[in-house]
Amino acid sequence: MKKTFEYAYVALIGLLSMAAISCTDEFEYGDVGGVAQQDPGAFFVADATSLKYSAEDAEILNVILMRTDSTNAETISLSGDNSSFQVPATVNFSANELKKIVAIPFHINGGTTQTVTIAIAKENATVYGTDSLTFTITRDFVWEYLGEGVFTSWLFGESWTQPVYRGEGTHLYKLTDCIAKGYDITFELTEDDMHLAKPISKFETGYVHSNYGMVSAENGTDGDGNLLDIEREDNIIYLPLKYTVSAGSFGTNYDSIELPE
Repeated sequence: MKKTFEYAYVALIGLLSMAAISCTDEFEYGDVGGVAQQDPGAFFVADATSLKYSAEDAEILNVILMRTDSTNAETISLSGDNSSFQVPATVNFSANELKKIVAIPFHINGGTTQTVTIAIAKENATVYGTDSLTFTITRDFVWEYLGEGVFTSWLFGESWTQPVYRGEGTHLYKLTDCIAKGYDITFELTEDDMHLAKPISKFETGYVHSNYGMVSAENGTDGDGNLLDIEREDNIIYLPLKYTVSAGSFGTNYDSIELPE
């Protein structure tokens, strides 16, 4: 999946409501003959500050920097408040250049969200635009392939070779196309990989029973209704799964995934 955005534009809110600007003095970006020249400087343009990147997307935030007067060459100083984002200290404009697309490389773990505020130095900013923007960046999980394991299902009484993935920088595991193609099993463990970090949410297995329809599974419980935890023996994780259909439950038992060596 590719990003559905590269960068976007936003109207500057309330700029023309200032007393110093009459309705006949309106300026457009780059109008070097208009009132914009009264306060030369740079400003940001963006209409989307909450952005989501897929795991495959390049980790680059493109920010549009503009200025009101392009008469001379100019150096604009920038700053950022998050070290995960490599905001350049300066951006150079040549004479007659009004707009720059500033590419900001960053790195955040898959499945996480971070914010960064990018600001123009006060001496380089103009009153006719915003001098800082705060971006909220979310990156989808990057799934690291761990190798081939062996999955055993108590309900189906079968074992098979199973690809195993883990979210980058996490203890979230994914068993792709496990019981049926297009249906994954995911579960998250604690940092020591010895317990469930949270209950296994109900999910469809992709197997459709001839009489009862789609078979789903979820975190199993004991006789008192308490959620069961995993059990672990070396590289074998036993998952407490209750298989259900719309008409009821097949009960709870332990499936197992033998992790790749």
